[in-house]
Amino acid sequence: MFSVIKLNKTHKKTRTVSFRVQDKVISDIEKEAKRMMISTNVLINQILQQYVSWDKFEHRMRMFPIPKENLLYILDSLDEKRQDESICLTFNSIRDWALLTRKKFDIHSCLEVLEDYCRMVDITIEENVSSDSRSYVICHNMNNHISSFIEKLVKKIFWELAKINVDCQSTKTTVVANLLSRFD
Repeated sequence: MFSVIKLNKTHKKTRTVSFRVQDKVISDIEKEAKRMMISTNVLINQILQQYVSWDKFEHRMRMFPIPKENLLYILDSLDEKRQDESICLTFNSIRDWALLTRKKFDIHSCLEVLEDYCRMVDITIEENVSSDSRSYVICHNMNNHISSFIEKLVKKIFWELAKINVDCQSTKTTVVANLLSRFD
């Protein structure tokens, strides 16, 4: 369910709780967990995390789901000017989401929200950090228009929030963003 891959994972504190759940609901969750080859506990944790990080804010941000084919059609039909306008709208939406959910807007909260947005449309982001570099591998499996959109958005985010230039390499399904300077 979660597509974002972080290299610096830390173990989160947990506690045991008990809930009463309708039999049909828990049966459906158990079947889905089995289909996904994960435990029911993992799936329930993912569902709860999804609610806490996204669902409870969705209506306040006036978000609504759109089928992938529709999104691709819309983005594919944008000329360069409209694409640039859409990137600005997306950047502003990320800012609003960060302020609502993280109570701040900086490079770190922006990247967290970008990860949330990507997860919601089944795009993976892998952050690779070493002592002298940082890069992001963004896999979307869509097309060149989406790669171009992602590349421009990532460049805008890093320039606007950290004054960092980003070198991007892309294919029709993947964008690799390499930072040309460090940030903490």
